[in-house]
Amino acid sequence: MTMLGYLLLGIVSMLARQVPTSEMAWGAGILVALFLLQNLHSLPNRGGDRPRYWIWTLSMQGLLTYIPFLILKDSWVGMPGYFAGSLLLFLRGKVSWLSASAVAISMFFIEQHLGSDGFSAFYYACGVGTIGLSVFGLTRLGDLLVEVQAARAELARLAVARERDRVARDLHDLLGYSLSAITLKGELVYRLVNSHPERACEEISTMLAISRQALSDVRMVASSYRDMSLAAEIAATRAVLVSADIATVVTVDCGPLEDRVNTVLSTVLREGVSNLLRHSKAQNCVIEAILDKGVVRLRVENDGLNTSPSVTARRDGRGLDNLCTRLGELGGTLNAAAAEDGWFRLTALVPLSGAAA
Repeated sequence: MTMLGYLLLGIVSMLARQVPTSEMAWGAGILVALFLLQNLHSLPNRGGDRPRYWIWTLSMQGLLTYIPFLILKDSWVGMPGYFAGSLLLFLRGKVSWLSASAVAISMFFIEQHLGSDGFSAFYYACGVGTIGLSVFGLTRLGDLLVEVQAARAELARLAVARERDRVARDLHDLLGYSLSAITLKGELVYRLVNSHPERACEEISTMLAISRQALSDVRMVASSYRDMSLAAEIAATRAVLVSADIATVVTVDCGPLEDRVNTVLSTVLREGVSNLLRHSKAQNCVIEAILDKGVVRLRVENDGLNTSPSVTARRDGRGLDNLCTRLGELGGTLNAAAAEDGWFRLTALVPLSGAAA
């Protein structure tokens, strides 16, 4: 709007000074060309890059700013301030400021040459400099607004991506164990339903309890809030392993833990037991949770490691990556490796000082 007003001012100035029609048409055409060039130069969001032909368009703007003074003289208002602004936008470093200053100073001498007194010429030169700074500032402001909008869109995209990763991580870590346990119980019930119907009914009751817990886990994932108890998870895990005829040795000596530590270590336990049920033919399992020198150590070990290529290929590592992310947030570490004796060992360490930070 400012440039449009300046364009109209230039036309009014020529009309007021009764410029011949041919010269006024020529001057009005140049004003329109300057208007279009300045709009091109002031386009926001160039990302710091100048237009491809900026040297030519900037040179043309300079010529169209100064040449009409030779013909229209003091009837020509032109847009020297906008040319100074374009110099500030396109040139770099000190050169841009020196060039813009040169435009303002040149207008001082041009006005004096056209008959203006020193004060009027100085006033006009200051106006040119002010307009140049305004053009530069407003264009940069437009660039900043575009960048802010892009940053907000990127933040929104990242927030959606983080939430998607959280939901995927929670579903994998919390439901993997429950679904594996339900599958195990279902297979056990199938074997017992004819020979030991009473035992089968007991296992069905346990399976229903696990499925209800899985449903609760899904609701907790949706609300992004889930507190778990390591002691309760160890007890539930032991019951599942015993029902699967896996000899289980449990050692718990870590005392009460903070909610975050409880939840993360419970998730580690679930993932470890889920992998045990899905990827091994375990007959023995050791679960240990110990507090030693301010560090909680959770260890899950099992024998019967299945190293066949088909099983190995199905392990995508996502579960362990999720655990590393969760433990890393508490300053903890995870180590998972198969030993030469056929046992698989999963060890999580969480410093209580890091969890409290």
